[in-house]
Amino acid sequence: MYALAAHAHTRDPGKWVYPDGSINQWRQFTSFMDALVSWDARWYAKIAGSGLGGPVGAVDADGVPYQLRLMFFPLYPWLARPLTYLPFISPITACLIVSFISAVAAAWGLYAIGRHVHSHRTGVMLAAVWALAPAAMTQNGAFTESLFTALSAWTLYSLLKERWLIAGLLAGVSGLSRPTAAALIGTVGLAALVAAFSRRGGWRPYAAMLLAPAGLLAYLAYASAKLGGVSQYFDVHSNTFGAWWDYGESTWKVVTDIMIGVGEEDSSKPIRLLSVLFLGGFIILFALLARRGPWQLTVFAAATLVLAAGSHAHISMMGRHLLPAFPVLLVPAIALARASNRDAAIVLGPLALLSGWYAGWLPFISGQAI
Repeated sequence: MYALAAHAHTRDPGKWVYPDGSINQWRQFTSFMDALVSWDARWYAKIAGSGLGGPVGAVDADGVPYQLRLMFFPLYPWLARPLTYLPFISPITACLIVSFISAVAAAWGLYAIGRHVHSHRTGVMLAAVWALAPAAMTQNGAFTESLFTALSAWTLYSLLKERWLIAGLLAGVSGLSRPTAAALIGTVGLAALVAAFSRRGGWRPYAAMLLAPAGLLAYLAYASAKLGGVSQYFDVHSNTFGAWWDYGESTWKVVTDIMIGVGEEDSSKPIRLLSVLFLGGFIILFALLARRGPWQLTVFAAATLVLAAGSHAHISMMGRHLLPAFPVLLVPAIALARASNRDAAIVLGPLALLSGWYAGWLPFISGQAI
């Protein structure tokens, strides 16, 4: 990643790479750190530094309407904000600290699930494979992937152990981190409903059903009230950030463009082909997981896939959006757990190099959204 960042800057030092909506200006990439704090990360750093902001209709010092900050769920910048009051800790640094701690918590949660489902070695391999997945660089950047993965891992572990109150509480908190927490919330709700029908856990599954959606509903209610209604909230998402539920139309168009050669100019772009390959690989792993994995993990992976593929977003973001759907990685993790240390190193070593290459190639060479 360092090498590709340096190469890109040397080749075209004045290149404008992406529009930074948080300041209404285009930005350049001059180092690998620029990629880790690009796109959504700029907004999270801004919220961590000065909060959700002032009244709707007002603008901040950069001339950006405060209402746009409401599109970014607040848990991640809320966790970073207290750190900004410490000496020498900038909002960006605070966000990166939260990401690092969250990544460690996520890896620990993945290990716990792998050990519970199969073995100690499977847990280690599950954490290792997740750390080397495509778009794994965002685990270290100022994005919500690590935080949401940590919350998802420990929520799902609690489900597997039938610790209903913890699962419901963590799912409720996850609803403050990102809208795709709906996948986790739905999984908890379904598992709790199954337990209630089976008369397991007493009153606790019912409590989990109530706790799980609380955070997501509370924030949507707050943001919608600030903007004047639910429709206004989704209008800002759609009109300003180009994000809406399109029933998979945009994803399907990219897939068919590549498969049947429609839109040759766009379909020839490497990022589109790579992203479709990532999606295809995910579907294959999901099919294998469905045959042997715990149903709770399968449901969460399926719901995450539906939300990622069914929403309108640039195809280059597919790898990042699927990163929290770690249960599919149980399939290669179990296979690696059965392999010798030498064979595992032969597989993981090249994967680490490829992941590092992709981390640099995506933002610096392809110039696409992370």
